[in-house]
Amino acid sequence: MNKRPHPRILRFLVLVVLLGGTTFISGMPVSGMIPPSALSQIDQPSGPVDEGIHTSPEAIPTSEWAQVQRDPQHTGYYPDNLGTSFQIAWRYAFQPEKVFPQVQAIVSGGRVFVGTEMGNMYAINATTGQQVWKTNIGSPILNSVAVDGGRVFFGALDGAVYALNAADGSQVWKNQLSDFQGFSTAPVVADGKVMLGGRNGVFYALDPNNGQVLWSYSVGSPILQTAAWNNGKVYFGAMDMRVYAIQSANGVLAWKSAQLPGMAFKDYWPVVLNGMVYIRPMGYGYVGISDPPAPNQALDATIQQNILADYAANPQNYSPTLFRLYETNGQQAPMVIHYHFQTMNGATPPPCVDRDGYLIMSSWTPQGGYSSGWARLNPTSRIMVDALVETGSSEGRGNQDETMNVTCSRNLILAMHIQEENANFTGYFNLDTRQWTQIPAGATNRQMQNNTQGGGGNPASIANGWVYHITYYELVARRTQP
Repeated sequence: MNKRPHPRILRFLVLVVLLGGTTFISGMPVSGMIPPSALSQIDQPSGPVDEGIHTSPEAIPTSEWAQVQRDPQHTGYYPDNLGTSFQIAWRYAFQPEKVFPQVQAIVSGGRVFVGTEMGNMYAINATTGQQVWKTNIGSPILNSVAVDGGRVFFGALDGAVYALNAADGSQVWKNQLSDFQGFSTAPVVADGKVMLGGRNGVFYALDPNNGQVLWSYSVGSPILQTAAWNNGKVYFGAMDMRVYAIQSANGVLAWKSAQLPGMAFKDYWPVVLNGMVYIRPMGYGYVGISDPPAPNQALDATIQQNILADYAANPQNYSPTLFRLYETNGQQAPMVIHYHFQTMNGATPPPCVDRDGYLIMSSWTPQGGYSSGWARLNPTSRIMVDALVETGSSEGRGNQDETMNVTCSRNLILAMHIQEENANFTGYFNLDTRQWTQIPAGATNRQMQNNTQGGGGNPASIANGWVYHITYYELVARRTQP
């Protein structure tokens, strides 16, 4: 039994057919749910968010969001409470320049760093919103920067990797690594190195002091996905549909996965947690309940476990769009329940990791029907165990076919629509009060707006209790305390 696809999904399926791909989705009957009060009765995650992570998010100052999703594992976890009085402090409009949709605002040293498609790198005062400096490199910048040691690192489409002085924007070094194929990935900074993959199929580790190549590894296929790092290995997917683990100390291949189903590894980044690499390819499919469930049926443990058992016995009947691989050897770990919601085109945005070690992911909601939202995946039991919605309320729903991204703080889960006011789905769920609060739209300059969302979206960044998000080519900063 399959649900009736949304018109935008039908258009996407036509594209899949044109590209030569086919997908099949299977489901199971549904009934019952797990209330939050019963969570203690099932298997719990093996530890808090920093368990098994080589560099704990707790060790990073709360003033810093210095690379994609804050830490090299890309957990998107901010280890402090946010206030609940969200007020716009300032806006910075980049128009007529465009900011690629997956560019996340990076905050370090009291400044916010954003690169544009016109090749300008901006440093904005994180408190006042005033431009501190702007440096033009002459080539489009299609992803986020990383900041470390007073230097701003990023790759560009001209095939070079740059380091700018965070204080004044002057060039510290530039390494021209490719003449014809550039970079559209963000660097990951870890193990004393700046690491990123290129469209030429080569993954590089650079010396942050001078940009010299410390090692490189060719996978023979374009690398369009930002890498994650943990415990001496760097992980990324390539366009040959394999995931690679490279030893960051010397560039030696630790393992490469079997070829995984999907259309492309071109979006976002892996998430590393408790010995597992979670990674999402572009595709349309899921392992979960196929048809819209009846009320109070979305979190039923027995049904979800039956689906996982059926997947294990008949994987050919499913089209998963999330895989988790063992960090040690790259073998596939047992499947988890997951859905292809809250996205328009490309891969479903990756999860963030909350204070209890759950992964925040899109899911059906307990209200039943054609209603999606957010839920907490227990990585131990491999099922959705808690929905981020108010009891008896429709607040907290997502949008199945429009892009949304999540960020986790200690007390709040932030869900940001790339067009913040679109359908009023942008907001936060308070894990303590179990209430959902809508965040009013922040953008005021709609110049060059569009509704394609073909390039994905960006999660919110958090530093010093402030929330930063890019929408409609405009950077919006919000205080969370009165």
